[in-house]
Amino acid sequence: MRKFLVSDFDKTYYTDDESIKDNISKVKEFRNKGNIFVIATGRSFDDIIQALKRFDIEYDYLIINHGATLLDKNHKLIRNYPIDNNAKEDIQHEFNIIDDENTFICKCLESRVSINENDITKIHIRFNSKDEQFKSNNILNTRYKQYIKSYPIIGLYNAVEIISSSTDKSIAINEIAKIENIKSNNIYTIGDSFNDLEMLETFNGFCMINSEETVKSKIINKCSSVAELIDQILGGANE
Repeated sequence: MRKFLVSDFDKTYYTDDESIKDNISKVKEFRNKGNIFVIATGRSFDDIIQALKRFDIEYDYLIINHGATLLDKNHKLIRNYPIDNNAKEDIQHEFNIIDDENTFICKCLESRVSINENDITKIHIRFNSKDEQFKSNNILNTRYKQYIKSYPIIGLYNAVEIISSSTDKSIAINEIAKIENIKSNNIYTIGDSFNDLEMLETFNGFCMINSEETVKSKIINKCSSVAELIDQILGGANE
């Protein structure tokens, strides 16, 4: 029975230039056995493609912008979920979003467009502190829940990223599962952050041992690498 593995990219598939070599080798073995491998990332198209080309990474499908855009391995668009235009305008006004160094806006395969465009797929906003970041994230997920999902991005910029409420990584995975006719019990996922929780909780989820504390508290199964998880899958563990 074919298996279906979906991996987050940053801090999961890629942790450093050395360990990614083991992951690349194991994914090749996994795919050579007829299994499906998917990269699911919050990154925009241009940003993830640069990284994938740098390491010559192979995959069967690509989920970008936290699930807002789904592509096959030839980068043919399968599905795109834009943010409701009216909700976008309301968020723009409430948070005073302008085209500057504190924001970037994605639109399908375009990685940097103006906030004033319609049918955008992701909004990235940076805040001055972690407190402001999480307060704003809570406001977004409460006040605009009908229209958007917001994720805190842990790192240097105290950012949140906003996508349509119609999607997330787990929803995008289900789209591929239908195409490939793979049942959910044969789908494995691995990630480390808030934007991975839906897919980790929906399918056979494993979180990285260096995951955010909230993620580790919710996901029982843990792994140190994608290569380790592939060994478990190919060895028949967790079936």
